[in-house]
This record gives sequence, C-alpha cells and structure tokens, in this order.
Amino acid sequence: MKNNSCVLATDFDGTISKKDFFWHIIDKVLTEKDIEPWDDYKEGRITHFEGLNRIFRKIRLEIKDLHQLIIDIPVEECFTETMKFCLDNNINVYIISAGADYYIKLILEKLNIKNNIKIIANQSVYSPKHGLVMEKYTQEQEFYSYNYGVNKAGVIKYLKSNYKKVVFAGDGTPDYAAAKHADVVFARGDLMRQCRENNLKVYKLDSYCNVLDYLKNNNCT
Repeated sequence: MKNNSCVLATDFDGTISKKDFFWHIIDKVLTEKDIEPWDDYKEGRITHFEGLNRIFRKIRLEIKDLHQLIIDIPVEECFTETMKFCLDNNINVYIISAGADYYIKLILEKLNIKNNIKIIANQSVYSPKHGLVMEKYTQEQEFYSYNYGVNKAGVIKYLKSNYKKVVFAGDGTPDYAAAKHADVVFARGDLMRQCRENNLKVYKLDSYCNVLDYLKNNNCT
C-alpha cells in the first residue's frame, strides 16, 4: 500500500551543493596527473565509480584540513529551509549520490540537519595514508550499479512503488535515468539538457527555493 504523501529524492553534488566535491578537491589539492583516471573513465576504459575512487584515493590531507575543505563547499539557497519543511510535514527525503557518503554526512552535520533523510551513496572512509576510499555496493545489495556504484533509477522505482508522488532534483547525466521515473523533476545543467532533448517535462532548478515552493504549494503534505 502506497504512502499518501510525497517523497523528495535528490542528487547531492551540484544540486544540493553549489560545487561538486570532485571539482572542489581537484581545484584545491590535486594535480593534473592525479586526475588522469577521469580521462580513462571518459574513454570507457574504467567505470565512473573506479574513476572517482582512484582520484579520491590520492587525497593526502590531514583529517582536520579535509574537513575544513569539505565544509567550505557552499550549499544551495533554501536547502536547509526545505529540509526543515520536510521534517515539519513528515516528508521523507532521499539523497541519492554516485559520490562518497563521507562528505555528504559531514556537510549535513555542519548544517545541523538530522531529520528524516536517508543517504544512498557509496560508503567511504578517509585516512591521510590511504585517501578517501569508496566501497562499492555488492551485486546482491539493493540499488547496486556496476558503473556508478549506486543505481539511481532503481531507487526512484522503489520510491514510486511506495509513495504517491516522487519529486526528484538533479543536475548531471547520471541523473537522467532516475528522472525518467520520477513524477516531478527539477533540473539544471546536463540533466536539463537531456530532459529537454527527450521531451521530458521538467522544472528549472535555479536554487532549492524552487523545490521548497513546489512542496509548499502542490499538496505534498
């Protein structure tokens, strides 16, 4: 039996955060040689997961310095207000990311957001000796993806079977497979382009204020 309320599912990097952790860490601490695995991914020689993992493992900061770098990443306007509205109105939130849960958890902690949010991302640990190491979901686990680690479309399909309306926000190419199954889509960047090219109805994601306004005014409580 479906829950009668909405559920909010959202990408993190470039959607909640104004800048991807990937680009932030490259700009701040990594060299051109460090990011060669990304070329291997773009050429199809390795998976998206492996490309990110090889790059993240090259980080060699002290923990306090990495944490400062992470919490310096700005988040979208109205994101914290949206999370408060969801908490106050019993709207569940799923953060779905092909990145690492390490920095997502740290940013949410910094924002003092501890409500009904479920994070579905690649599990990760950090040490100055080994860098940021992601662990891939196994094939036996729900939402496994060979390429990304996390099957975003699989998460949205699951939510569709359990909620009356799924609202999704994203920005990147990996988000398109998820957006196709959502009831309401907010997009920017590559996701917006793909949605328009494929005639998928979409709302513009200027900031998280767009999402908050929708939840308040479209019977999602």
